[in-house]
Amino acid sequence: MTMKKPTKAILDGDIIAWKTAFVVETEGYLSIDSLLGSVIKKWTPKKCKDVKIALSCDSKDNFRKDVFPGYKENRAAVVKPEFLGDVFQALEDQYECLRYPKLEADDILGIHSSSGDAISVSIDKDLKGVPGWYYNPEKNDEPYYISEEEAEEWFCVQWMAGDSTDGIPGLWRIGKKKAEKFLDEWDRDDWYNNIIELYTEGKHVPENKHEVDDMCTVMGQCVRILRHDNYNMETNEINYWCPKVGL
Repeated sequence: MTMKKPTKAILDGDIIAWKTAFVVETEGYLSIDSLLGSVIKKWTPKKCKDVKIALSCDSKDNFRKDVFPGYKENRAAVVKPEFLGDVFQALEDQYECLRYPKLEADDILGIHSSSGDAISVSIDKDLKGVPGWYYNPEKNDEPYYISEEEAEEWFCVQWMAGDSTDGIPGLWRIGKKKAEKFLDEWDRDDWYNNIIELYTEGKHVPENKHEVDDMCTVMGQCVRILRHDNYNMETNEINYWCPKVGL
């Protein structure tokens, strides 16, 4: 069942800030405020009057670092654009921003879009793993709805393939295409059990450099964007996803 399209949009402020800071640095824009305004206008879906900006917690506080120390450790050497801090400050000064303890901007978008509260706006493909309304301003003319089945399929592919950009190894020698092939061959009801088996038996078990006890669960927790039932808005507590409880 498709949820009614919300009139509120939550934008991925991390990506907006990095893109804006790179433009300022390379093209010499003098007005960060003006540039931010044009980007946010472009990113706001039509008929959305209520717009909020999601910002990630400090990287060292990210809950994924708690479950997997290797999460995003490959990004330590990435050089930040000179004006990134100024852009983040401008966002917080001029727009209504959402920042939740231990969560990334993706998770904030996922929590709100999966509840039907808002359209998630981002160019990050990871949001395809969340049921709800989604808008990629660089690829879509309009927001579109991602069903529970579509979201689970996207998640299961990532659970197997991992995400090299975030330092998530996934299963050894299983990339996106092979993961998709597995799902095509399996009955949907068997997806979780079969993926768990790949993680615990045979030649695809990933090398564990961080002494993690349960790589199967940890890899899933790293790639799965939080949904509304994974987070208590009143207590800021995370309800950690576990594959053994099923879909």
